[in-house]
Amino acid sequence: MARKQRKQAKSPMVRYTLRDMQTDFPSDETCLEWLKTQRWPDGIHCKKCDKITAHHLMTKRRSYSCQECGNHVHPTADTIFHKSRTPLTIWFYAIYLMAQTRGGISAKQIERETGVTYKTAWRMCNLIRQQLQENKSPLGGDKDVEIDESYFGPKSEKGKRGRGSERKTPVVGVVERSGRIHTEVIPNAQKTTLQPIVEETVQPGSTVHTESIK
Repeated sequence: MARKQRKQAKSPMVRYTLRDMQTDFPSDETCLEWLKTQRWPDGIHCKKCDKITAHHLMTKRRSYSCQECGNHVHPTADTIFHKSRTPLTIWFYAIYLMAQTRGGISAKQIERETGVTYKTAWRMCNLIRQQLQENKSPLGGDKDVEIDESYFGPKSEKGKRGRGSERKTPVVGVVERSGRIHTEVIPNAQKTTLQPIVEETVQPGSTVHTESIK
């Protein structure tokens, strides 16, 4: 039964295309905002203020500043993007290409597709491939897991957002707190669609926080 449900979630009708990716992530700011949301879905807990506070994007820096004390947090810290000068849009494009080909794309092709040097393309390929291989193991275990869905795409004519917009593409995110991330385009956010994804990506016995599966 679970296999049939999983097959429906992989329907070609909801295939995430290059145009979708470029629409969802047109700039480094949107990429950084996505990383921030995935890492801190409940808001950023400021270490200095010792509470969740509003944070604002800093200009010319890949960081967010606490509205109350000015402390900075960096969504790219401890990720494959850490200390990289390569634009996040190029990173996301390379990830998209490698995910589509299951990591089989060469560094030379990444160089041609993105315009970076071969040395940079080789380093990106190695780091992305490591993450793709690592993410094959289930998430969770000794780390809490949060699951939620997001909706990407244009606003509807009536300004509806989230579940109320038929034109948006639903994407589920399975996130280890201070750990790995698994995202996947889904046809809908129903339990019959999400449950098989959770069973495949989360270790049994893990503590899961979610409002999506109902």
